[in-house]
This record gives sequence, structure tokens and C-alpha cells, in this order.
Amino acid sequence: MTEQTARSGIAHPAARRQDVVDELHGHAVADPYRWLEDGESAECRAWLAAQERMFAEHAAQWRDREAFASLLRELAGAGGAAVPVLSVPVVRGDRRFLLRRAPGQQLPVLVVAEGDQAERTLLDPVALDASATTTLDAWRPSWNGELVACQLSRRGSERPVLRVLEVATGRFVDGPVRPGRVTPVAWLGDDSGFYYVDTPAGGRRLRLHRIGQPECADTVVHTVEWPQLSVATSPGGRWVMVSAAAGATSGNLLWLGEHRADGLALRRVHDGTGDGSRAVLKFGPGERIYAVTDAGAPFGRLCAVDPAAPDSGHWHTLVASEAPAVLTDCVVLRDPAGAGVRLLVGYSRHGVGDLVLHDAQGNRLGHVPLPGAGTVLRLSAPPTGAAEAWFSYTDFVTPPTVYRFRLGRGVEAAGRPATGAGPRPRVRQVTYASHDGTPVRMHLVGLPADGAGPRPTLLTAYGGFGASSVPGYSPAALAWVRAGGLYAVAHVRGGGEEGTGWHAAGRGRAKPNAIADLGAAARWLVARGWTSPDRLALRGASHSGLLVAAALVRDPGLYAAAVCSDAVTDMVRYPLFGVGRLWTEEFGTAEDPEELEVLLGYSPYHRVRPGTPYPAVLLTCARTDPRVDSLHTRKMAAALQHATCSPHPVLLRCEADVGHGARSVSRWVELQADILAFCAAHTGLAEVCADRGSLRRGASAVG
Repeated sequence: MTEQTARSGIAHPAARRQDVVDELHGHAVADPYRWLEDGESAECRAWLAAQERMFAEHAAQWRDREAFASLLRELAGAGGAAVPVLSVPVVRGDRRFLLRRAPGQQLPVLVVAEGDQAERTLLDPVALDASATTTLDAWRPSWNGELVACQLSRRGSERPVLRVLEVATGRFVDGPVRPGRVTPVAWLGDDSGFYYVDTPAGGRRLRLHRIGQPECADTVVHTVEWPQLSVATSPGGRWVMVSAAAGATSGNLLWLGEHRADGLALRRVHDGTGDGSRAVLKFGPGERIYAVTDAGAPFGRLCAVDPAAPDSGHWHTLVASEAPAVLTDCVVLRDPAGAGVRLLVGYSRHGVGDLVLHDAQGNRLGHVPLPGAGTVLRLSAPPTGAAEAWFSYTDFVTPPTVYRFRLGRGVEAAGRPATGAGPRPRVRQVTYASHDGTPVRMHLVGLPADGAGPRPTLLTAYGGFGASSVPGYSPAALAWVRAGGLYAVAHVRGGGEEGTGWHAAGRGRAKPNAIADLGAAARWLVARGWTSPDRLALRGASHSGLLVAAALVRDPGLYAAAVCSDAVTDMVRYPLFGVGRLWTEEFGTAEDPEELEVLLGYSPYHRVRPGTPYPAVLLTCARTDPRVDSLHTRKMAAALQHATCSPHPVLLRCEADVGHGARSVSRWVELQADILAFCAAHTGLAEVCADRGSLRRGASAVG
């Protein structure tokens, strides 16, 4: 099942081309590989087997692959290296619940610590499934800390089984409940049950589950036709927040209700369906209610909510954020000296985290010192009020480390601060101009002290759904830098680094701006002499993978290699598969004639042109991905393999028994080692490594 591609001289597996053409609003949209949408057909399976053989043949030639794998294990804390994974604790009384992955462990385990006692393991996924293909997707302790709702799924299915764990005994005492997808769990104040969301066809249902009763007896409390529904309760279980939205980035509807024996009466308090605004309620001690919203505030604001008059029109703004600081989060503390409530507020300035302490009226009291110019991942405080909070900090060279902030005492690491092995590379934030003059920021990791270039460079960006590409520890990025390369992260439009306006400037009909920003970053790096087209590689996954694929087909001569993972590439048919229907607010839809014009203008699958000298391309995907169906990757691979006329390969790596999200450390290492070795082979980094003798010895030249 292999044919010699005459234009390129590379033996790519044959893929039958169909004469399938859709007439859409005056456009003849060809889809020659629609048969690859059926991943279970015999023909597709045979084609995938041929792709697997071709990938193995090429991977065998990547001489640095095992060295990268070894370095990744060291940097990720696998195989005994001292870089543990630790989550921010969730406090219930004198118990602290958290995830921990000790060096050498395949998956994080759920542990509990009581008072000054040592931690003990509550749930180890590998103990349940030695193959390490069962993951703990979500967990939530009850308000009294006696029970934990745990959601476990297998082989990347993201269709978890929810069971309730008794903390004292470590036994499952309730369940199973099958919500269909990962669900929020909102416990009642007396631990007698919880609200959760299930996913029947055509909508979402809020249900109330009582401990000890079967799932079939669960009460349906609220139903919406929209695909997004979430729920949370206040610490005493009295107040219930319900939020619904039509899509991943559309404005939400927000309700506040009171849990009573005779049922739950919900009152709508916010409607963002008209202006696209979002709001979320935060429950503090003493039945206090706050709201974090971008309604009328593109950089966010923190408001006080009166339960007697909870409508958004009555919200009192306590903290109004202004450019460039985006308000991201808040927790409520109690001052032990009697000064009352304190608000610990998280901000992001150009993607860099900041923490500021405010009093109950919103007055700024001062900055909370952070370890560096990095990212605060999560804020957590005891729900009933305390003088302390926890957060996790990371940056490009620092593994996520949990810190504790205490009023009057400042910040201290909760345990030994995590440090990456080896020298710390230089990190610099720069600003470049995009195609239309818009200034865009970019982080560069691994800049050489002597300024020598051009260097083999990995460039990435996210630019979607209002999510920010914040500084964060990446063993893969550091392994690349350790080998002598440069790593670049462009903060392109479509993300949230500069507020809601930055997202709007790169979504929907403006999505091409995000792609153009990525291309402008590549040109800036080349113009400055940091790299050159024969030494520059793109890499991205999920939405980032879409940007990579779109940039690749837009300007293939600008890159030596590209890696595209788990990405949407058919922008015409994407709403029909996976959870694509949730993304029409972000991308638009082919049902709208004007939006179809935009989609066809950048849709990677439809922009592939036969006879084009494409660079080396590696496409990776899960065999079964419940979020981004792997049909996108299959069709894109077939189209590129047919079209390219360069001497460089287009490879497909398709992995079974994983999904779009978490996987075991060993599987993660194998994937990242393949990606780095592929990029090294096609950007000249392999020669850099050879000159230095090894990846480890080359490390000293980086800092």
C-alpha cells in the first residue's frame, strides 16, 4: 500500500482520492479524503498501518531520540529525578487534599494530609489499572472533608465513571454515576449529596444525587439546551451557582439559587448572551458572595453581590482592573488581627502573573512578592475563612511549585521549591510588529549570551478561546534549549493576554490575524538573525496545532519543519465531529456565507496545494480523540503527502489508548522525544548536538 510520490521522491503510503465536492454558497469545496473520516473502516486501518511503518522507518534514523528521551525523563521528574509534581491543596477543616506525582511515578495520585500528620494515599490510578491508561480526570472533596467525588476514565475516552471515596477508610462507598463527560461536583453542606451535570442528547441537565441512592433516582433540577452547564455551591451548601453557555467563548447565563428541602429556585442574575460577557460567582466565608466578570470591563472587575438583590445591575464594583492588568481570580481571607476580610486578587500583565492584596472595600494594600516573572496557576483558600492561601507558581525554567501566603507573614514555599536540573537558560520578552502594525509580544527562551545565530528554533503560539500563553515550565522546551536550540512563544491575537479585546481581534472572522501574527513572529526571528528558514520549526497542539497547520500551508518556504498535534484542520466540517459544535463562536461556521469565505481562506486541509515544496511535517494524534476527532489529522496527512514536491517527509504518528488530555509519563516522554528528534533532524540541531558530543555536555553553552 505504498506508492512513490513522483513530485517528492518520498515513498508515502497511497491514499485513494475521491471525487467529492460540496457546493456551498457558490463555492465548490473539494474533499478528496472524506473516506478517512471513518477511522474504523478496513481501508483506513490498512492506511494507518502503512503510516505506522513509514513513521518507524524514519524515527529509526533520528540519532538524538534516545538522548532526548533521557533528558525529558530527567526534566519531567520521571525515572527518579527530583522534580515532583504537586498541586495546590484543597482545604477542608484540618485536612488538605492534593495531587502528587513523586519521581518515577507514571500518574499523579490523590493524597490527604491531616494536621501535622504525614500524607497518605487516597487514590492511585495505577493501583486500579497497571497499564496506566486509567486517569483521574477530576476530584472534589465534600465540605466536611469526609468524602471525595472522583471521576476516572480509561484510554482517553473522557467518559468518566464517578464514584465517592470515603476518606477515613479509602473505600468507594457510593456510585457509579455516569455523567457522560467530566462534570463539576457541587456538594451539599451536610455531605448528604451533590449537584452534578449529565449530558443527554441535545443539552445538559443539572441533577441532584443523594449518597446511597442509585443514579436512576437522581432528581433533574434544571435543564438547558446549550452544551455548557456548570454548578457550584457555597461552603455551607446554602447558595447554588449555575452557569450555562452556548459555546466555549460565548457569553454566559448565570443563576443564583438557594438550596432548600423543597427544591432549588434559581434566579437569573447575569445575561451575557447579548454582549458576549461572562461572569462567575465566588463564595467567601460568612455567606459572602463576589462576582468576577468582564461585563463592561474588558480587563475584568471584582464585584460584591448582595443575595437579597443579586442581579448584575446591583453588583458593586470593588476592584476595577485597567490595561494592561487582566483580573483573573480572587480568594477571600480573614485577618487574624481583627482587621476583617482581605481579598487576594490575581492579575496577568502581558501574560505575566501578579498578586495584589486588597481590603474588603477593594482598596489596594500592596503586592504579594512572587518568585519571578512567571505565572500564578491557581489560588486556593480555606472555604470557612483563614489568614492563609495557597497558589502554584511556574515560569519557563521553574517547575510548578506550591507556595503559601499568610497575612502578616508573607510568602513561603510549601515544602522544598522545585528546581529544574542543569543551568537556567536566559529568558527575554520582546515585542514585534505584525502584518498590520499591531505590536505582539513574544518570549524567547535560551538566548545565547554571545548573541550568535542563526540557531535551530522552535516557535509556537496558542491564540484561541481567550486563553493566555503564559510562562510555564516545559521539559520539552528546556530539552530543546539544553541541546543548543532557541524556543519562542508568540502571544498572538485570539488569546487573553491583553484582555477581551485581544481575544476578539483573533476570533471568528478575525481568526486570520492570529495566523498572521505567528507568521510575523517567524519573519521577525529571521530578520533579527536569531534563526533562518532552514533552521526554523513550528510546533503546536490542539488550537495551537491549527495555527501551525494554517501558517505552514500559508508560507511553507519559511520553515524547515512543522509538528501539528491533535488539531482541527478541516474548518468546513469541524462542527460535525467531536465537540466541534462548541467552537462555532470561536471560528464561525460554513453555514454562514461570509464566515465560509473566511474559513476557506485559512482552512489548512483546503489550502494544501499540489506541487508545493512543503517542509518536513510530523502530524500526531490519538487513535480516538473525543474532543478533536483524529479524522482531521488523517485527512491533513493524506493531503500533504499527495501534494508535496520537496524531498522532505510528511509523517503521521497515531497513538492508541490515549486521548486529548492526560497520559502516563512514559507515553508523554515517548511522544515528546519523537517530536524533538524530528525537529532536530530537520533544523540542523542534530549537527549542533554532534559537535558538542551530547545533549548534557551542550547544556553549559546555553545560559
